[in-house]
Amino acid sequence: MRLTDWFLSASFLAMTVAGCSFILPPTNSLVTSERQCSSSLPRTFHDQDTQTTTGDYSGISFSGRTVEIAKIIDVLPVLSRLDALQQSSETHNLQFFELRQSLSDRLLLTMFEVSSAVAEIVCERDRADQAADRMEEFDATLVKRLTLVSIVIGGVASVVSGGIGLAGGASTASDAAEVGSGVLASLFGGTALFAGSKQDFRHERNLLKEVWNHPRQSSIFSPAVWRFLQRKYENHTSTGIDEVINAWRQQGRLGEPGSSGEKDRIDLFFGTGGTYSATDLRARASMLETLEAHIQLMSEELELFVREIIQPRM
Repeated sequence: MRLTDWFLSASFLAMTVAGCSFILPPTNSLVTSERQCSSSLPRTFHDQDTQTTTGDYSGISFSGRTVEIAKIIDVLPVLSRLDALQQSSETHNLQFFELRQSLSDRLLLTMFEVSSAVAEIVCERDRADQAADRMEEFDATLVKRLTLVSIVIGGVASVVSGGIGLAGGASTASDAAEVGSGVLASLFGGTALFAGSKQDFRHERNLLKEVWNHPRQSSIFSPAVWRFLQRKYENHTSTGIDEVINAWRQQGRLGEPGSSGEKDRIDLFFGTGGTYSATDLRARASMLETLEAHIQLMSEELELFVREIIQPRM
């Protein structure tokens, strides 16, 4: 009877462990990284210095793609005056060089803004990956221990059952040992399959939330980068932000559309933080990577813009 009671107690312990979720405490390195991903002097972007692009620029001789980028980085008036001087062969006066310098300054600033946005995204992505790595290591160790326990229980129970049989003990005790060991081995083995840890992960400055809510003016991204994300692709009705969000959905990062899981992930990913699993963190890192790839496309557009500006023209 005592043997049976022991197995029942152990079974209850196994079921209790199986129903638990391990919440790992956040490490100091994760908290520090959250602060280091953004500038120590928070930037506040305003469009109050944005030049107006209204006016007749139909006579400009640059390609439509270059004109579009000029609007995005807010240099279309400068580009128009520069083009007028080039067409009139007035490329050696002071005004021409001043316009070129103004254009170069704006290009340099925009390139730094793109690099800054990408750097913050990469930092946040790596922070999520580091937390996920920590949880996966913990889970792997837990699975090994639970699997070992189930193997040991099975072995010990076989020895006990065999010993009882050799000693000519009652069959009831032997059966109890076999049944109890089977239950325990199954419980610990099943727990090993579903073992998982979670961790509180904060993101007060949420890059994903800014894209999801897509306000007219961004408080995180520079005006030029934000205009690039908000522009509509040629011959398309969707914007860069639409493409990013559609990619998130197509990749399944938000879960099944319309499901409770999708609602939970939306609240988690686009809030200030919460309790994450390793799978959730991997999904968040992937979403940041998608956003990074779209912003990186701006560097390609700027390169083509500069090439057309500096190339010899007839």
